[in-house]
Amino acid sequence: MLKKIILFILLGTVSYLAFLVATFPVSLVWANVSDQLPLKQLKIDVKAVSGSLWKGDALVASRGIEGVLTWDVSVSGLFMGKIPVNLAIKSNVGSLNTSAKFALDGVELTDTRGNIHLSGLNPLLKGNRLTLAGDVKIEHLTIALYDGVLTTADGRFTWSGGEVKYPAGRDIHGGQFPSMVGLISQKANVTRLSIKDDQSSVNLLDGELDAFGIGTLKVKRRLLDLANEPWPKNSSESDVVFKVKRKIL
Repeated sequence: MLKKIILFILLGTVSYLAFLVATFPVSLVWANVSDQLPLKQLKIDVKAVSGSLWKGDALVASRGIEGVLTWDVSVSGLFMGKIPVNLAIKSNVGSLNTSAKFALDGVELTDTRGNIHLSGLNPLLKGNRLTLAGDVKIEHLTIALYDGVLTTADGRFTWSGGEVKYPAGRDIHGGQFPSMVGLISQKANVTRLSIKDDQSSVNLLDGELDAFGIGTLKVKRRLLDLANEPWPKNSSESDVVFKVKRKIL
């Protein structure tokens, strides 16, 4: 009988402590840790937080972009050594939803979907003399990064097309571009990116990231054709006109 009473007391104490942690106001935590974070250097302004550590939201602004970040932590996943969190962002430039898992050695994002209004980014790009239009839609994206290595990558995104302006020397070039589709995949520890427009079967961009974190990007003549930029006529639209290779991870 005494053992049962002690067991009930322990269960009640644990349940009570779990309730306190689960409902602990995130505003109290934020008031004590915000000064320790490099928010000013990153130009991030957290204007308000509400809810608890496990389920809440924050009003965040950065460089003209403002939105609400919402999180919902699954407490049951803590016993597996990872912290599962459903994240959602709604801002003046679009929205994004993902299921994240945070661990000591990395992070994983699954079922990521979203929509980005590129015109909302133009104030940020003004210094680079870039002007974008149209919407980018992330139809699905799964990535995992552990110990500095991209272990999983799979996704598909589209761009609705639109007018793009960019610097070319002292001048500004540009034009109307068709809609495009991008695919992300991984095979034999090599992550691949391909982008093509809906008017051709030729990729206008090809990218790779190997297991050592070395990235390679190839730009095809097809992209120059869409931009009405000059190039020798004795080449094909699948020819590589520009290639860059550098350490990314």
